[in-house]
Amino acid sequence: MSEGKIIDYSRQGNVNKAFAIIVVIFAISGIVIYNFYASSLTLFIVDFGLPMILLVFSFGLGYGSKKAIDYIPGEWVSRKTWVSFSEYEVMADEYEDAYGDLYAHPSDSMFCCCIFPIAIAIGVMVYFFQLYGSELINPFLDSILLVGILYSIVSVAGFVIGFRIPQIDAKEFFKAPIKGDTYKFASELEGVPGIRAGMSVELGVRSGVQTILNAEVKSYVQGLPETVQVKVQVSHSGFAYPYLVGTVYKGHPIASTTEHHRIRTKYPALLEYSMDDDVAVIVARFDIPERSSSVPNISTNDFRKLAAFLAIKLKENYDATNPM
Repeated sequence: MSEGKIIDYSRQGNVNKAFAIIVVIFAISGIVIYNFYASSLTLFIVDFGLPMILLVFSFGLGYGSKKAIDYIPGEWVSRKTWVSFSEYEVMADEYEDAYGDLYAHPSDSMFCCCIFPIAIAIGVMVYFFQLYGSELINPFLDSILLVGILYSIVSVAGFVIGFRIPQIDAKEFFKAPIKGDTYKFASELEGVPGIRAGMSVELGVRSGVQTILNAEVKSYVQGLPETVQVKVQVSHSGFAYPYLVGTVYKGHPIASTTEHHRIRTKYPALLEYSMDDDVAVIVARFDIPERSSSVPNISTNDFRKLAAFLAIKLKENYDATNPM
């Protein structure tokens, strides 16, 4: 799979070379300062000051390396397809392997907070090892070995984190696969009686390269047109609380009301009916007590039962408008 006509890495090569040169300069500076200006102050500079500055430089160069990857605009031949959730996960894994390094991983930013204490901890060990005159081979070779290890760890860690946080400037080309609680609960609708759930995926092909241009979770009521839909929503208030929103376009008019139903689940089902212009809306959720001695938990089996029950109610509404 060739990316030659889509991605240009030429500018990135210059940034990576600059990174390597800067690391070497910092390492040589640390070795020279340690061997020719030895004191507790210079040890502090070599083991703490320079590594912290190098860490910041490396982070910036890693960020710059990602941004130096250029996307060459062009026309994509797109097509839409319907796939199951399991098929989509295979596609997403292949997509991750092929393009994972090119889109953003903002969650990696939390590692920035971990790098500084780790670098300080390594610096402390090296500092006290050198301060008390311990030797592995001899002072000169020890300084090369210890400074090389310390600066390599710091620079590589900073560069990798800086590289992974942003994405290249190609929004229509690289989009991270759908993940999270909403996708997780939506995937549980697959195989539910009365529900047809899956992924609507738009694929793009250009110069022998295939990418996912767009992907969207879709759920419908079996046997009914796509004007009858089911959407999964998840709220977070101490725990993941999934609920379902069913809509019938030009559905049978319904009054705003609430119903409670026992459907052999841990919590009773709560249905909320309303009209939004010419769309009949039924929100299905579990009626969870406000006060509970434990954190509420909605099982997969109960969630599937709720979806099946909602499908029945949506079909009733559709049939009321479209009698046989």
